[in-house]
Amino acid sequence: MHTPNGEINISIPFLGYQNVSNALAASALSFALKIPLKTIKTGLLDTPILSKRLEAIFLEPHKILIDDTYNANVASMITAIKVLEKMPGYKILVTGDMAELGEHSLIYHKMIGNSANLSQINKIFSIGKNSHEITKIFHNGKHFINKIDLSNQLKDYISKKTKITILIKGSRNTKMEEIVENIIKESKKKC
Repeated sequence: MHTPNGEINISIPFLGYQNVSNALAASALSFALKIPLKTIKTGLLDTPILSKRLEAIFLEPHKILIDDTYNANVASMITAIKVLEKMPGYKILVTGDMAELGEHSLIYHKMIGNSANLSQINKIFSIGKNSHEITKIFHNGKHFINKIDLSNQLKDYISKKTKITILIKGSRNTKMEEIVENIIKESKKKC
């Protein structure tokens, strides 16, 4: 970070470009309040990673599960796609429905499928009534009726791929965290 009072290197421990903007805004406010650069750096590095919000979980050294199950809307889904496409290995996005989008919900879900087609994501799995629209549009999508089958498919990919990143996202009412918990439990059995 470059300021009129000096510069300091800061590497924040969060995924996503939106967190860079957040860190810069917090830093600018702190700088305006004449807080020293070292204190600003310490504050940014001590900021906790919020559970279920782009939370990276290392199942194995090159096998990453990103838990982004806190909630979902159009903007956060597009952010998730951007984060996932920058991650290493084979990339799978697992989507549940985005809730409370009103009468245009299907259009918004199709929009996510189109956005994903422009990304470097390898595969999308979906579960839920509206998320099916995402996988119908995505060039390599698969829709599931239940979480058990979806979880089993993910476990199969995890076991076969040497490098893989899976990002799981959906609105609160989809309870996508159940898939995350299932994958983590299975991963711990292997340890």
